[in-house]
Amino acid sequence: VVSTQSTGYYITNNLRPYIIMRAFVLVALLGVAYGNLCSGVNKDSLKGVLAAGSAGASYFLGDLCPSFDFESVLLSGECRALVRQGACYGIRASTYYTDVPTYAQLAADVPNFAALGNLACKKAAGCFDQLRAAFDGCVAGNANFVRDAVARAEFLYNQDLASIVNDFADQNSGSLVGDLLGMALNQFSSAQDIEEFLNMHITEGISADAAAAAEEALAIAREWCASGCTDKSAKFLAGIFSHMQGGSCSLANEFCGECADRADSWFTNNQLPCCVESVIQKGIEAYDYVLENYGEAISDAAAAVEAGLSETAIAEAQAIGARLENEFNCVA
Repeated sequence: VVSTQSTGYYITNNLRPYIIMRAFVLVALLGVAYGNLCSGVNKDSLKGVLAAGSAGASYFLGDLCPSFDFESVLLSGECRALVRQGACYGIRASTYYTDVPTYAQLAADVPNFAALGNLACKKAAGCFDQLRAAFDGCVAGNANFVRDAVARAEFLYNQDLASIVNDFADQNSGSLVGDLLGMALNQFSSAQDIEEFLNMHITEGISADAAAAAEEALAIAREWCASGCTDKSAKFLAGIFSHMQGGSCSLANEFCGECADRADSWFTNNQLPCCVESVIQKGIEAYDYVLENYGEAISDAAAAVEAGLSETAIAEAQAIGARLENEFNCVA
């Protein structure tokens, strides 16, 4: 296993363009916003989305937790702005992104992405506490709430989705996605199968590491917000996305050719914000820890998965790997 120090040096000094272009483009695609997302959104469309959410909550929870009220939990207090802005984003994104976005589109939307990120910094923790309190009430009113909720989820899956998922797996047999889905369906036919699998493979050490990782992730998020890293990252993103757009470099899923040249020229005179660099370094440390402690188990699991794949699925996986490697080499 490569040491944390040497791995960190290699990534931050030699692979920085790859990390930035991949990670930040992904973040921007998932989080791009429009400032006040609900400005200009059809009110009936918004009401329809929120009504669907309320109906879904009632459909699932219903008699399991009569005290859960969608409107008072998610459309009030700390959750209200997050839920409404998220719903409006979904409505607008469904028509705004009809194809692969350009770097120019992403650059123009960075200020709005920053606004959404800052809103999350301000409201996410309080919204989580609000949700937790609501579900604590469910448990207080029904000692078997968790068990009953799992049973309800399994029932609804079998009733509404199982046939669709099985048909998709059958129709795509021989493809990577189809084979993986088929293997999962064969392995897990009930919630009890999943529970038994977890009990067999999740040791006390893994549970402890997972809990520690969750605490570390929460600490990183708090540090990110406290340091104003959303705005610093937004400034960086606006610059690099604007610089990337030009000539034959336009689509945000392209990293080779002129896009690679533009990325190289950008990083010659610009540096990743320190707060983001810190997050990446902690990610490197976590990656090295996982390899050191669970590398053998991961290799065994990968071999078991490969053994269950068809030749065509393996060829597809290899083609995807080759394509990613080619893109990596363009910006590394």
